[in-house]
Amino acid sequence: MELSLKQKLFYALPVLFCFCLPFGSRILSVIIVVWTVLSLLNLDTADLKKGWRNKNALLMYAFFIVTLISALLSTNKNEGMFSIEIKLCCILFPYLLFGFNYPVDILKRSIVSFVSGCFFACLYLLGRSALYAAKGQPEYFFYTLFSDLIHPSYFAMYLILAITFIMLLYPKWYKGQQNIISTSYFFAAVFAISVFLCSSKLGLISFFICVPMVLLHKWQALNLKAITMLAVALAVIIFVSAKLFPSPFSRLSSLTDFSFANVDKTSSESTTVRILIWEQALGIIKHDFWLGAGVGDANDVLYSSYRQNGLTGAYEHKLNAHNQFLQTFIGLGVIGFVLLLLLTFGQLIKAILKKHFLLFLFSLLIVLNFMVESMLQTAAGILFFAFFFCLFNLVNEKELSGE
Repeated sequence: MELSLKQKLFYALPVLFCFCLPFGSRILSVIIVVWTVLSLLNLDTADLKKGWRNKNALLMYAFFIVTLISALLSTNKNEGMFSIEIKLCCILFPYLLFGFNYPVDILKRSIVSFVSGCFFACLYLLGRSALYAAKGQPEYFFYTLFSDLIHPSYFAMYLILAITFIMLLYPKWYKGQQNIISTSYFFAAVFAISVFLCSSKLGLISFFICVPMVLLHKWQALNLKAITMLAVALAVIIFVSAKLFPSPFSRLSSLTDFSFANVDKTSSESTTVRILIWEQALGIIKHDFWLGAGVGDANDVLYSSYRQNGLTGAYEHKLNAHNQFLQTFIGLGVIGFVLLLLLTFGQLIKAILKKHFLLFLFSLLIVLNFMVESMLQTAAGILFFAFFFCLFNLVNEKELSGE
């Protein structure tokens, strides 16, 4: 069926959005606005009604409405308005994805565009770091100095999902096109190297949890011998990686060095300060269990707790809860917390029951990141979460692969 100009423009927007997502550019807001405006020219009443009744859309809408009410009642109006602004995609993406009938080819192009965007973002970061290294600054190959587009943990998460797409979908989409398959595996190698250069502890942990799961899912006929070989190969990869990329693995040592007996409350080291922050967060939750402190006031309450209890490192850096579940509980109380559980662990359970591996792996990545980052407080986090949450609930792996 021949598409009209307004349809072509409308279908081009999710593809463009996915390409730009790894760059963390402000143009993403412009793309979403244009996508929303063009949607008004492509409305279909039947599709729209079906989309509004979608259970996953209703979950996202409920989460936004609770956030909206809490923000309006917050004392800190600036933070409240920021919470409303950044959570708007919890309304827009369910509307844009569930409310329209997208050809599967458009969704495939969006995924390919995301993988391509990740690759070009890696090329930019690697080239930039090489230039600094040539000037005698090799530290630009490490952590935040390397990943200057978005936070290293988030970028590593993007790359792990891109590797998943390459391993599971590309061989089916480009069967018989060996040049494309070989190129895609080169992309995957670049992504894996970039994950190590991001030097995020969570990124490394997520990589070594998720990538073996992807390989096991890809080769479902593996026997015990093959699984053993895979485990040995993984151990070798970890050993070689630790030798080639010592800096990322040295950061992991802080996980084992932590001791509750000798906690330094002035510390700003990521592992130590997180443990201290979570302790304060749990105390705040007990005090404002039912309704929360308000999303606009959540950080102010945390800062006050830091100051009162001598957490000078956390206070000076104005750190949030660094755990999305705790951050949401502090701001929205038990209702917001339960909604977030349904959006994360609920999706994990559903994915297992329905054998929807892409949704499972995505939800696992989200849960892992939510455990140590307040991911929905940043554009890079919530845009990634909201878009792919809707995408994987719109179509599954079998539908994407054409099986």
